[in-house]
Amino acid sequence: MTADRTDGRPKVPPALRTLLRSASGRAGLLGIALLVALAVFGPIIWQEQANTVNTAIAGAGPSGAHPFGTDALGRDLLARTFSATRLSLELAAVAALIAVVGGTLVGLVAASMGRARQIGARGIDAMLGLPDILIAIYLVTILGAGAMLAAVAVGISGIPFFARVTLSLSASITARDYVSAAQALGVPTRTVLRRHVLPNIAETLIVSTVAGLTTALIAVSSLSFLGLGVQPPSYDWGALLTQGIQTIYETPVAALAPAAMIALTGVVLGLFSDAVAEALNPRLWTELKEARKLRFGGRRLHRIVARARGAASPAERPAEALVSVRGLTVSFPARGGGEVAAVAGVDLAIAAGEIVGVVGESGSGKSLTAQAIGLLIPHPGRVAADELRFAGHDMLDPSGRPDRVYKGALSYVFQDPSASLNPALRLERQMAEAMPPTARGRRRDAAVSALREVEIAAPERRVRQYPHELSGGMRQRVMIAMGLLGRPRLIVADEPTTALDVTIQAQVLHLLAELNRTHGTAILLISHSLGVIAQISHRVVVMYAGRVVEEGSVADVLQAPAHPYSRALIAAVPTLTTDTGAPLTTIDGAPPAPGEITVGCPFAPRCPLAIARCREEMPPLEEHATGHRAACWVTAGRSEAEAAA
Repeated sequence: MTADRTDGRPKVPPALRTLLRSASGRAGLLGIALLVALAVFGPIIWQEQANTVNTAIAGAGPSGAHPFGTDALGRDLLARTFSATRLSLELAAVAALIAVVGGTLVGLVAASMGRARQIGARGIDAMLGLPDILIAIYLVTILGAGAMLAAVAVGISGIPFFARVTLSLSASITARDYVSAAQALGVPTRTVLRRHVLPNIAETLIVSTVAGLTTALIAVSSLSFLGLGVQPPSYDWGALLTQGIQTIYETPVAALAPAAMIALTGVVLGLFSDAVAEALNPRLWTELKEARKLRFGGRRLHRIVARARGAASPAERPAEALVSVRGLTVSFPARGGGEVAAVAGVDLAIAAGEIVGVVGESGSGKSLTAQAIGLLIPHPGRVAADELRFAGHDMLDPSGRPDRVYKGALSYVFQDPSASLNPALRLERQMAEAMPPTARGRRRDAAVSALREVEIAAPERRVRQYPHELSGGMRQRVMIAMGLLGRPRLIVADEPTTALDVTIQAQVLHLLAELNRTHGTAILLISHSLGVIAQISHRVVVMYAGRVVEEGSVADVLQAPAHPYSRALIAAVPTLTTDTGAPLTTIDGAPPAPGEITVGCPFAPRCPLAIARCREEMPPLEEHATGHRAACWVTAGRSEAEAAA
C-alpha cells in the first residue's frame, strides 16, 4: 500500500484493485486462501486423526464419524486428505518452479541466439515430442524414488514446454517497433530481454505457470501412483488416490476425497490465473478511473504549416555527409533457394542537419532502406552495400563496433504509435533507455523536460502514465521526445503521421521541423504522401520496387518531375481545385513483387510512356535536363518544359 498524497488514506495499487473487482479474482483469492490455510493448519488439526490406526473399522464405508470411510488400517480418509494438502502443494510448487524458471531461461537464451535461433527452436521441439510423464519416469528412475526427487524430475520434464512458450512469445515481441528502437539506441540484449520481452510475455507466462501447477500436481501424483513418488509412511493426494483405486469396487468413495481435492485445486488455480492475467494488464486499469481529457495545442492548421515551411534551406546547412550509402541491397531467402532483393542498388546521402523525404507506394522499399541504414534488418534478411557510412564510420565493418557508433546518434520514430511504446512500462522508465548513462540518475527531470520540449501538456503527470493512457498523437510525440534525449544526429521518421488525423499530422510535422531548426538534427522522413514530404523536406527521394527512380530538391521534383512515376504520385494528390465530381486519379496496375522484374524499368508495365528500351534495359539514375537525377529512358535529355508537359 502507498499513501495517497491528497488525503493520507492508503492507496490501493491498480493491479490489486482490478483483481478485487473481478468475480473470478475474488473466487480465486478465496480458494487460494483456503488451500493455503489447509496446507498450513491441515497437518496440525488432522494429522493425529489421520495416523490413528483402528483395525476394527478397517475399510469401512462412509459414516457420520468418517464421511469418506476409512482405509485398510482404519484411518480416516478425509482427515488424511486434508493432512496431505501441504506435501501435495509443496511438491507441485517445486516442480512448477523448476519448469517455469528453467524453461523461461532456455527460451530467452534461444530467442537471443540470432541466426542460430532456429537451431534452438528445433532442439526444443524435439524435446516436446517426448511425453512429459515418460521423461519424468526416466529421470526418477535414474535419480531414485522419493518425494522431492519426483518433484525435480517432473520440473525438468516441464522445461521444454515453457521454453517453447517463451521462445514463441519472445519472437513476436522482438519484432515490435519499440524493441527495434531500443536496439538502435544500443540497449544490451540482456536488458532488452529483461525490460521489453519479459514484461510483455509475463501475462501468458503467469497463466501457463498456474496451468503448470495443475499439471505438476497431476504428474507428481501419477509418480506416486506408480510407486516412484512419495514413499510410505509419507503420503500425498496421489498416494491416497492410488490406495482408493485399489479398493474402488468395495468402497467407491475411498478415491473420491483425493480426486475431488486435485480437481478443485485445478479449478481454483485456473480462476486465479485468469484474474491475475487481467489484473497485470495496465490497459484494464483505466476502467476504474475517470476518463481524462487529453489536450493538444490549439494552433490553426495553416499557421502550423506556415511555420513548418519556414525551415532553413539546404544551402544554410553544413555540407558534410552524415549518411552515405552506395549500392545498398536488402535481400531475403527465396522459396526453392537463392535470394530475392527487396531493395536493390540504392544510393542515398543525407547531409548533417538536412531533412530528406523518401516517398513511394507500399512495398517500394522505403522502410527496409531506413532499417538497413541502422542495421536493423531482422534475420534472415541480409544487408549488402558498396558503401554504408555514418558520421565517417564504415558501418559494415564489425571491428568498428557499429552499435557504439549508432548509440545515441541514431533514433527511430516508427509508423504505428500504438506499437512504438512498450505497453507494460510507464513512460519514465521507457524514456530512461534513451538517456546517456550520466543522465539516468535524474531520469524524471530529463523525461519531463523532453516531454515539455515536444509540447505535451502536464509532463510531470504524463511520465507516470502508461502508453494506453495517451492518444495516438501524444504517443508519437513521446517517441520523438525519446529520440531527442540522446541528442541524436539523425532521426528516422518512418510514416510518423499515417495513423493520425490531419490536424495532429500537421502538429507532428511542425514539431519535426522545429527540432531540425533548433538542434540541427538530420531527419529521414518516410511517407506515402508527397504532400507530407513537401511540407518540411529539403530534398526528396522517390522509390519504386526497391529502387530510387528520382531524386532532387523538393521544388525541382514537384515543379518539374522527370520520372513518370513521380508525375503519377503528384497527380494522385487531391487539391482544393480538384473536381469533386470526378473520380480520383489513380495509378493503373500494381507494384511488382520483389524479384519479379529482373530486366528493364520496374515501372514499365504501368507507364503510359514506356518504350521498348524500357522493358529491355534498366535505366541508370543520372542527371536530367530538369536539373535533378532520375532513372528514365524516355525523359532523359528532354528539356524542362518537355519533361513537365
